[in-house]
Amino acid sequence: MSKTIIIPNGILTLSESKAECPECERQIPFDEIEPKWMKRDNHYMRMKCKCKRFIGITTDMRGDFIAFSLK
Repeated sequence: MSKTIIIPNGILTLSESKAECPECERQIPFDEIEPKWMKRDNHYMRMKCKCKRFIGITTDMRGDFIAFSLK
């Protein structure tokens, strides 16, 4: 979910980026994903949810995190 704000020197887009686990539907907050994401060189990562399942995380063109099942 993002919000666009027009400022004097351009456009500012604020977004609240949460990935949702496809197994337990838990909202994974940005603070939990971002430090691990910054260490990655590729466009996806594998992460373990609190439900003990591995999920994949990627971003869309707006920069929001998206979680998907790794079956």
